[in-house]
Amino acid sequence: MVSRRVAAMLLAVARRRWPIELRAELGREWAAELQVLAERGQRVRMLRFAASLAVRRSGVDAPDHAPIARRLLRTTLPLLLAPSACVGVVLVSLFAMNVVVEWLSWRVGWAFDLQLPIATVLTLCGAVGLAVCAERLARGGAPAGGWRVSFGIVVPVALTLAAAGRAVIGDADALARVAPGLVLWLAGLALVLRVTTRLAGRGRVRLAWCVGVLGAIVVADLATVVAVLSHVPAGTGTVVYGVPEGVDPTFAPLWLLACYTDSALGLPGPTEQEIFLITDAVLLEPLLYLACTPYALAWAIRAARGRPEPAADHAVPEPVVRPS
Repeated sequence: MVSRRVAAMLLAVARRRWPIELRAELGREWAAELQVLAERGQRVRMLRFAASLAVRRSGVDAPDHAPIARRLLRTTLPLLLAPSACVGVVLVSLFAMNVVVEWLSWRVGWAFDLQLPIATVLTLCGAVGLAVCAERLARGGAPAGGWRVSFGIVVPVALTLAAAGRAVIGDADALARVAPGLVLWLAGLALVLRVTTRLAGRGRVRLAWCVGVLGAIVVADLATVVAVLSHVPAGTGTVVYGVPEGVDPTFAPLWLLACYTDSALGLPGPTEQEIFLITDAVLLEPLLYLACTPYALAWAIRAARGRPEPAADHAVPEPVVRPS
């Protein structure tokens, strides 16, 4: 019977689309169904039944057959370029801030008080955009977790900042003053990413985000304190030409906030003179922390989560046609 042979060929095609461990059981079920339809002479329904199984999706996600090199490239290339994009976000934000402040200065007298807040908001917006792109790109990359993803994110950032610092600053003494804060931030960021990937790998994504954001803020705050103390002497007793040139370490945890807002927000410290010294010493570092952290967290959490699971494991489809 030609129709029976055609149906058998279609079932063979359908079986090959399923995992090996399921093929024997499915083959027996489908062959029994085919036998019933053949005995009843329902050739059209028999062919429709076999064809529906041959063209239907197996219900199991197909493995990613992309070469390993291609998957690694999809992971490595974005991670290498992302730090440069973060530096670009900071530079564009500072340029846009100058344009906005110059435009406002012709209209209001307090325009220059908005310089750092405007730069902070613009940098944050750019950082969120990079985080969204990183989360999407991480879906197509090689899944990873633990220290691998931490170092995969932090090392390109370190290399990019080192190259940028060497090109912009150049002076060895100035680089020595900048290095301690950046090294502390990079080490702390790697540790925070390690913790977040561990939580995300266990399916606790919300907790991973909470821990990641809080941890990143603490690390950036500590790095800012180290950076400020590397440039400005601690203590209010230092006076140069009658002007205080020191900072009170009592309010050190608020220095990062002062770098973003250019004010103490009504708190006792730091004072206006201290804020001037702090922001003059560490203008770029806090903005770089803000630009890099969101994309780093987004990539790490997404990579640790891996690929989404199928809705049902090895779900066997129901035949389109069943004998009544």
